[in-house]
Amino acid sequence: MRIDTHRHFGGSIPTAFVWETIREKALHWLAESHDDVVAQMTFAEDEPRTFHRFLDKFRILDEITWTPELIAGSIEATCAEFERERLDYVWLDFSINKYMRIGWHKKEAIQFIHDCFEQFYPGRVGLVLSLKYESMQASQRQYAALIEDPDVVDLLFGLDLVGDENHYSKKFYKPIIKDWAAAGKMTRAHVGEYGSAKNVKGAIKSGVTNIAHGIKITDDPDVIKLAKDLGICFDIAPTSNELTGVVTDSEFHPMTNMLFSGLRLTVGSDDPIQCDTTLDKEFEVARSYGVTEEQIEKMMQEAIRMTEQFTKLPAP
Repeated sequence: MRIDTHRHFGGSIPTAFVWETIREKALHWLAESHDDVVAQMTFAEDEPRTFHRFLDKFRILDEITWTPELIAGSIEATCAEFERERLDYVWLDFSINKYMRIGWHKKEAIQFIHDCFEQFYPGRVGLVLSLKYESMQASQRQYAALIEDPDVVDLLFGLDLVGDENHYSKKFYKPIIKDWAAAGKMTRAHVGEYGSAKNVKGAIKSGVTNIAHGIKITDDPDVIKLAKDLGICFDIAPTSNELTGVVTDSEFHPMTNMLFSGLRLTVGSDDPIQCDTTLDKEFEVARSYGVTEEQIEKMMQEAIRMTEQFTKLPAP
């Protein structure tokens, strides 16, 4: 099965849909052409590869005033990309902060998004609620508490901590992760990407099941042992690591050492629009770093096992 275990909704909305929205809503200050949208959302060959430049690629999405019609349209366009890539299942990170201007209750937004994905890609999208490290902690607690709502719990595949990992706090996130784990959900933190192996250790000690990226773990053998002992799975996205500037050697990626160390890995596309990638391309990038066909097959099987741990996969 073809499973993308690391993909963000905002990074999956096609540039053509964004341009059509700008044109129809007369948002001319955002862009003057589709080429302009592409230039804002993707990397040029000579563009600096840095984490903050990568984050800039999402700014145009934050400037759009999202309505239920636009949300549904963006989901339909995104699901068309899933179909084009022939994905059997997608772990899809999403946040709802920008949709609160509509006047919805939080759970109304989640229900609407869930129902749209069920309409356009039924049974094949696991929604992963994102909490942004930089957001006010009171707000994060309120979003995380949605797992206690019986109308919400069955709509979500898991929880993911995203953004600037320098804001990671074991003390703050541990009780949140505990509550989501008790509900049988996947729990993940974006750490060890440009931060240190200490962040990976902190996230593991907080009780996560998965780490997004986590490539700095190779700097600390003790953390590698800890991750292996607890069966932590690392959801890697090599092209994203190149574009954020955390991997600069064109012939080496830490995933090769992670595999050699016996860690559990899966591969995802992260933000396929900004990265100009697909799941197939990510496996090709992995091969270019020396990952073997046997290791790729193992990572694909790991994606199946991890998905089955948190949901029932659709029939092939």
